[in-house]
Amino acid sequence: MAKFLAAVSRIAADLPPGEQRKLPTGQKRLRLALLEAAGHADEQDDAVETSVGEGRGELLSVEEGLQRLRRYAPPRPIEDWAGPVGGAGEIESELGIPRSTLSEWYRRGAVIGLLRGERKRVYPLEQFIDGRPIEGVGKVAQIAPDARAAWLWLRQPHGRLDKQTPIERLARGDREAVVEAAERDFL
Repeated sequence: MAKFLAAVSRIAADLPPGEQRKLPTGQKRLRLALLEAAGHADEQDDAVETSVGEGRGELLSVEEGLQRLRRYAPPRPIEDWAGPVGGAGEIESELGIPRSTLSEWYRRGAVIGLLRGERKRVYPLEQFIDGRPIEGVGKVAQIAPDARAAWLWLRQPHGRLDKQTPIERLARGDREAVVEAAERDFL
């Protein structure tokens, strides 16, 4: 039964977006619909697979765990993953956007602000065109779990957007396709 469900999941992922929206939502409803379609609606999948392996391994102290984590994932400057960013003062001087306007856009959720350090907020410059936020950035920020996830998602090429980045598509005015892709990815 598990192989059947995996095969159906792969097929469903390849369906056009319009057809995917017709599928039942929610894991339990989808599972029941698939079982019914396969003629196994009254079956229970009670088989338990015993894991094989060495277990969790040695326990580490918190200090050792943090040291390993720092080795695996060293801190990176925000510009390395977010692209060019600017604080409120820089944006005011370079783009001509008053601090009060930028603050209002941030408060309304129209722009994405990222924390640099403990308290300083910086704004990715790619989200502005002609001194205004790109339409749709705020909607993606509402859908995503947090500002960092939203901005990373906006900058990554996306298969459903012809391998273009969502921010590029928003800049060209394709808000509907980007918001639909964000809803599929985050919700």
